[in-house]
Amino acid sequence: MAESFAGLPYDRLLRLLSSDIGTVPALVWRADLVKNEISFLTDHAIPGLEEEIPRLLQDQTGGDAILAAQDRAAFARFHERLRQRQPVSEVFRAHGSDGLMRWLYILGMPDPEMTFCYLGLLADCTGLANGILQRGSETGLAAHVELFDNPVFMVDLSTRRISAANRAARHAFGLDPETAALDLGHLFAANSDAYLRDIYERLLFSRAWNGLLTLHAADGRPQVCMARVRAYDRDGGHHLWISLSPRPLPREDGPAAPPPPAPAVAEDLFRAADLRGMLEVLLTHQAGRVDAVMLSQIFIREGRVAVTGVGRPFESVAEADSHPYPGSIAENIVLFDLDHVLVADTTKSIKPIDWALFIPKGIRSYVALPCFVGGILREVVIFCSTAPHAFDDPDVPVFAGLANALWAELPRVLEGLRETSAEL
Repeated sequence: MAESFAGLPYDRLLRLLSSDIGTVPALVWRADLVKNEISFLTDHAIPGLEEEIPRLLQDQTGGDAILAAQDRAAFARFHERLRQRQPVSEVFRAHGSDGLMRWLYILGMPDPEMTFCYLGLLADCTGLANGILQRGSETGLAAHVELFDNPVFMVDLSTRRISAANRAARHAFGLDPETAALDLGHLFAANSDAYLRDIYERLLFSRAWNGLLTLHAADGRPQVCMARVRAYDRDGGHHLWISLSPRPLPREDGPAAPPPPAPAVAEDLFRAADLRGMLEVLLTHQAGRVDAVMLSQIFIREGRVAVTGVGRPFESVAEADSHPYPGSIAENIVLFDLDHVLVADTTKSIKPIDWALFIPKGIRSYVALPCFVGGILREVVIFCSTAPHAFDDPDVPVFAGLANALWAELPRVLEGLRETSAEL
């Protein structure tokens, strides 16, 4: 490459890079996890999957029609690792429009230059996979735990022993596969029996669970973590894969407070009799670019969110409509310690909730503001537009002021709705 890289903007470097790797037989991409957008750095097409692959990278559930049923879990793991900014390497099969089944290899890693970005490539590895299968080669899962910087360990359920633990797990929780017999009861003693039974039931029937777990750290103190647990069978045995992330510390107030809303907003919120009435107040008192407003109640322990919306796009959405917490706006806020989420164009999104809820309802852009109580995310209010690029960063303080007015009045109408949602 004749041109010097010194002093070039990062996006221009990516364009130069894409011109050099354009002949590589792989689709190279970059995802912005805060904006929830994906950009393709090459235009490589895999025969039979020309249109399906870009959509597959954006929308996990949209790929069920072409993915081999046995490999959907592997592709779900990729999307989960992408959201967590963890390195990933997965192989899965997809049905092409030409009738052929192809093996695809996807590789991803955090962008070393851009904090909230992720780089990856996807390639056709059908020939290589067939060659490996013919030789009967197999790679053990235990070797994969060291790919992760966060604590990850594996449990053999028949012996209740750790079969593998990475360096972070050994350091944080004293988990040593060579010397320590795992006592699940001791490790999870800080959690209630009912809570643990619910986890085991979910693992039994769905083979996956996400939520908060309290574990005893190596120094004996309880440590609250966001846990992702997967059950799998291998070589006739039953195992658990457990990945842990420390719970974020309570947020501190920023240096500048958002401007207060007009007095009429607070007065109308005070008069509102229920949640929908409060959301209608916000819809009435905004600048005109918002077509709908939604409140998301967060139930991290249960792995779900419950949404209630007002405005024409959300007329058919039931009150306290339940959606998975993984892949939600709330998950992004917790993972990246964000004070807001702004999505300029949902059709470029890689977030499951956008494809499951917002895009089908015609929402093209939104700005979301969180409410934390005691350091725990409880609610998120989302201002939505049917037009793309309806919001910019300078608009955020105005919507934050409306959100703060809502938080002041919300508790008096929310308790009954929480009880209703808990029954769903």
